[in-house]
Amino acid sequence: MNIDLIKRLSDADAVASHEDEVRGILIDEMKDFSDEMDFDRLGSVIFHKNGDDRGPRVMVCAHMDEVGFLVRSISEIGMLHVIPVGSVRTFSKFMQGVRVTTRSGQKIPGVLNSVYDDGDVKDLVTDIGAVSDEQVYSLGIRVGDMVTFSSECQAYGIDGTFAGKALDDRMGCYVMAETLKGLDKDKLPNALYMVGTSSEEVGLRGGKTSAFKVRPDIVIVLDVGCWRNELVRNHTNNRQIGHGPMLLHYDKTMVPSSRFLDHIQRIADENAITLQQDMFSNGGTDGGQAHLTREGAVCAVIGIPLRYGHSPWSIGSSLDADNAVLLMTQLIKSLDKEFFLSAVDFAHGRKEHE
Repeated sequence: MNIDLIKRLSDADAVASHEDEVRGILIDEMKDFSDEMDFDRLGSVIFHKNGDDRGPRVMVCAHMDEVGFLVRSISEIGMLHVIPVGSVRTFSKFMQGVRVTTRSGQKIPGVLNSVYDDGDVKDLVTDIGAVSDEQVYSLGIRVGDMVTFSSECQAYGIDGTFAGKALDDRMGCYVMAETLKGLDKDKLPNALYMVGTSSEEVGLRGGKTSAFKVRPDIVIVLDVGCWRNELVRNHTNNRQIGHGPMLLHYDKTMVPSSRFLDHIQRIADENAITLQQDMFSNGGTDGGQAHLTREGAVCAVIGIPLRYGHSPWSIGSSLDADNAVLLMTQLIKSLDKEFFLSAVDFAHGRKEHE
């Protein structure tokens, strides 16, 4: 695993519509391995690798944004009242290290705190040590500035485990970038578009706009998942780190094609990759919007397991990341015209109903 890249991605700050830092990293890593680079109007970045024009248009996407906060108001006593952007875990809103990113890019450290009142979080504030609003303004902080957790990615040294913030979905961004590099010498049987999407955490927005621009026939979403109780390691938890990527059979926004899932499983079996079979009972991914573009796209979600998502720290495994890259590399090379026609061939049953 390229631990330096995952550290750069994890340590970068990017809530919805503020993804400049992550977008810049992806451009640095991927531009030399693509034939063309483009953007949608929300800020999603699109890397196109030429292949067989007779084959399907394949879109791989991973979202760039993380859960975090925006400065909502600045009080006379120098407190930054903030609003969550995305679904931040409740108990991640107390006594956490954070940093404010100003319009000029300056990083101001602070402490996130709030009041817990009968199961509800109130008065969410960031304390930067100021005693007046004048002191806050003098640092260049303004309403609308991004506030993110200040955790720094670090290796744990146990079977390639590591921890950091924003691994949802910097793990997906990592797998996407490393997959494109791995395909550098290959002539693809498809037109490949790899997309770092904007604003997934606030409604799958970049997945919709970038898919409209790309016009994909096939969409593969790279995202993450974690179990609600890490003390549970039985059959109900199919998001265990070190046990392989997850193949999603269902979420609230999409039920994928069983033909595509079977194909992915065959590719995994041929390459001795273990997949965890999972479903999301709540929430969804960019696939929920991307697969509905125009006349629809064949879609599947590949998940990378984590512990403790949407919090200052998540734990991941390099084993899962490496296997996800291997799976994606082999999968993309298999997505030719013949596969696509078989995946959307619904005519085989027409005569039975005529």
